[in-house]
Amino acid sequence: MCPQGEPIMPLAKDTEKPLYLAIHKLIIYMYSLVHNFPKEYKYTLGKDILDMSWKTLDFVILTNTIENKEKYKYIEKTIALFNSLKYRIRIGYELKIISSKQYSFILKQAVQINKMLKGWYTWSKRI
Repeated sequence: MCPQGEPIMPLAKDTEKPLYLAIHKLIIYMYSLVHNFPKEYKYTLGKDILDMSWKTLDFVILTNTIENKEKYKYIEKTIALFNSLKYRIRIGYELKIISSKQYSFILKQAVQINKMLKGWYTWSKRI
């Protein structure tokens, strides 16, 4: 339920799968993180991080609509995009915008998401 007591818009069954939920959790966390970025990084690096987080989720949703024998191509793109996102997050850490504790949480999420993407890719190559 949302604050006004109305039901939250229902999502498709696919969005209840672990990969969606892990990326969703990462996006929510990244919003709270970027909100506290210094102004000089919030609208550059911070925006890139949020945009790439959303694009990763969008690619996962798109990939689930593609015919099984073509999925591997889209999963490859999703993995490449996610790797680019991780690199930008690392830059934030190296610039000391992201603390060690925050980076540790993000790394745990990233490892989990990476395993799921690689597993999905392996499955898609067998079809």
